[in-house]
Amino acid sequence: MPSHETMRRVVQEHVDAENVHDRERVVATYAVRDPVFQDVPAGLRFTGVEEIIDNYRNLWDGFPGLVRRIDRWTIGDDACVIELTLTGTHDGDYRGIPPTGRKLALPIIAHFAFDEDGRIKQETAYYDTLTFMRQLGLSRPRS
Repeated sequence: MPSHETMRRVVQEHVDAENVHDRERVVATYAVRDPVFQDVPAGLRFTGVEEIIDNYRNLWDGFPGLVRRIDRWTIGDDACVIELTLTGTHDGDYRGIPPTGRKLALPIIAHFAFDEDGRIKQETAYYDTLTFMRQLGLSRPRS
């Protein structure tokens, strides 16, 4: 299993690469064999780097200035969990949702499992879909 220092370094590099939409750097943080990204609230699972990168491209197209800020770290013996805030403006098409021009500040929990080489073998994201929809103006609170 990778050390705590390795897990933290790899996840930080992963987030930094996502923030500048650097495909090659993102790919370099994932395991070589069958990495998985799971978006639990959306019910989506992507296997292999090409599917995972297509998912990121979709997100980057919908939110061109998207930034992730890590707010808290929890590192265990074989996994790392981060609490982060995803910020950006919905300026492009995202999964069939036309641009709303609305700002997003979405809290997310992301769990990372690693392979024996210290690369990400699975990333699992959890967030509140109602918060996401409300921030994009697609759902209104009851009065």
